[in-house]
Amino acid sequence: MKRNLFFAVFLPLFLCSMAASAQVETITWSADARQIYDSGFMHKLMKDPKGGVRLFNNEPVENDSPGAGVSDKGVNTDEVWGSNRARKVLALDDPRAAKAWMFIFLNRRGKFALTFEVNGHRSQMDTWQSKGYERFRWVEFPAEWLKKGKNVIDLSCPEAKTAAEGWSIYLARADEFEAGGGDSKAAGKTSFKSANGGETWKESPFGPIGQDRAEYEVRICLNRYVKSGWLETPVIDLWKKTQEDLIVQMHTIQKLRISADSEVPPGTTVALYMRKGTNASPYSSEWEPYEAIGSGPAVSLEMEGKKFLRRYLQLKAVLSTENPLVSPAVKAVKVSADFKESFPVPLHKNIYVVEADNPPIRYSSVNWVWEKADRPEYAILRKRENLDKVIAGSRTQFEAQVKLLDYATKRWRWNEPNPEYPEWDALSILDRIDKAGGGGMCIQFNLLLAGACMSYGWQARLVGIDGHEVCEVWSDDYGKWIYFDAYNWNHVMCDIRTGAPLSMLELHKIYLDYFYPDRPMDWLSDYRFGDDAVAKRADKPPIIRSSSTYNDRSSGDYGGFMQSRILRIIPRNNWFEKSWPRPLSHGTDSSWPWDGYVTWYDDRTPPRIQYSWYTDRSRDMWPDLNKTHISASQGYGNDRLYLEFETYTPNFSHFEVNTDDNGWEKAEDRWNWLLVPGKNTLQVRAVNKQGSKGKPASITVNRVELPFKEWEMK
Repeated sequence: MKRNLFFAVFLPLFLCSMAASAQVETITWSADARQIYDSGFMHKLMKDPKGGVRLFNNEPVENDSPGAGVSDKGVNTDEVWGSNRARKVLALDDPRAAKAWMFIFLNRRGKFALTFEVNGHRSQMDTWQSKGYERFRWVEFPAEWLKKGKNVIDLSCPEAKTAAEGWSIYLARADEFEAGGGDSKAAGKTSFKSANGGETWKESPFGPIGQDRAEYEVRICLNRYVKSGWLETPVIDLWKKTQEDLIVQMHTIQKLRISADSEVPPGTTVALYMRKGTNASPYSSEWEPYEAIGSGPAVSLEMEGKKFLRRYLQLKAVLSTENPLVSPAVKAVKVSADFKESFPVPLHKNIYVVEADNPPIRYSSVNWVWEKADRPEYAILRKRENLDKVIAGSRTQFEAQVKLLDYATKRWRWNEPNPEYPEWDALSILDRIDKAGGGGMCIQFNLLLAGACMSYGWQARLVGIDGHEVCEVWSDDYGKWIYFDAYNWNHVMCDIRTGAPLSMLELHKIYLDYFYPDRPMDWLSDYRFGDDAVAKRADKPPIIRSSSTYNDRSSGDYGGFMQSRILRIIPRNNWFEKSWPRPLSHGTDSSWPWDGYVTWYDDRTPPRIQYSWYTDRSRDMWPDLNKTHISASQGYGNDRLYLEFETYTPNFSHFEVNTDDNGWEKAEDRWNWLLVPGKNTLQVRAVNKQGSKGKPASITVNRVELPFKEWEMK
């Protein structure tokens, strides 16, 4: 490009003047740990009531979850009554805990209590009023009963004269462990059976002739801090004076200072790490590896800019403890960067931001695994089920998704998925329909719907709620996750004030406001409400059911909502690529014993102690997909902006840009936006490999023509 003569003659003198007047400018980013927790990334942490962020304080001790559930392969329960007793041995490397609970997956039979002994100390699990779908119970016992090494738990009900009066304990079969993600070699080595009142014990003697190995589904759940967890900042843009700034100047860093304050009791550690990058996306390949800064209660670093020389920074604090009764806590982090430009880039005052629809992307801490776009099963599914005709004529993505919902609902009627419980992919479910006249129950309906949506590039996943499994589909039309239920009644739940479809998290919050407005739930006494709970009240939840077909069950009026007190998700949907690990015969035993879920908790939804992975950050379980965020910087010219695009789009292909409504064109993640005098508009969207287009981000600016001498320099 030819240089303008004016610039060729006068620019060198002007730049010399700029260099002479250059001053140091400091840009600071600071946040307390709770702000970082909300906006960044974390694992195995929770907010500290005293301030800051500490390690999570729930730890189940178990070795049964990979094989737990109803099996087609044989016996999966054992009866405890009379002289028939059960023993479970669980090892602890450290027995210290603030509280301890005995947790058992079981069925209550008669009126007699189940006696349990922990290392010879006796307590009992009383009978209870059975409600809902849950087949488990827990009871607290003194944590002092535990010891380092092997802990022996004996279960008995000597008062029961028959099996019908005793207790039925669930078993995790060794031959189911591999599919659940476990190692079958050791399964059954820590469970024992006695048929003579505890005089003699036999290792894992289950099955009709005693040849099968299995583990009792018996766990110890501890109120104590986990050994380690981590907190990571969002991406820090060192060029931004505030993180809300849309347009920034280009800078060259001269000095960088980092500090972090923590509480670090004896036996605990907080180690701080940093990484630098040239891309705003935390998942970009342009990031360099993390490097250690230091550890302790007050960590600080000062380094010369030439050793950093990057625009973007991320910090990570790793918390750990050797004493499960004590946790470190991160309190605050501060970053400041000095800039002194020899030839400062001006912040041009002739560019005015008129409008911007450009929110930051809500990234998840969870390493979600999405089905790849090139799966050949997608084409088979669409052709086999004639899905192109099903969605023909749809004017929006959401309309097409609703048509697929209707299709999945009408594909068959409910039937028991056992025996030969199908795999979790849509084609396996369809094969079972052809084989057995039915594909299964709620989980199969909604996995079929999810697979149909993904065959068009629309991400969908299964959500486990209270005694039910539903589907959530990402809607680019609404820019959010939306609850769908393809069970015998097909529907979407909508906000009664706006008609907007709702996610499961939104339904959960409405549920809490409706049933528990002023207190948290108690899992041992607050059971799932019956379908008539809403009918009995004069006030109704602010939701309405939307369906494209008939509803032959009145309970469907509030389906999904009535089960929304529990939210758990398996963090993947790549069932074509890999059928395991996954829960065994999911939902058939109504206890959900597998421990691979990400489980939701909040102020009114306490953690259920049988699981090890929890979050109260909505972005972890409901991350933004397919959205684009724009970062803009200025160079020397006052007639252009240099843009960077970031997205979290599974199976991402490319960006598309539409400037001034001239049509969409393919773009990379960086774009030189040449501005015309007056109004300038730009839209950018992400496109995945199946051609599905995400919700666009947009910017509108006015550019005012200014004479050269009126450019304002910074």
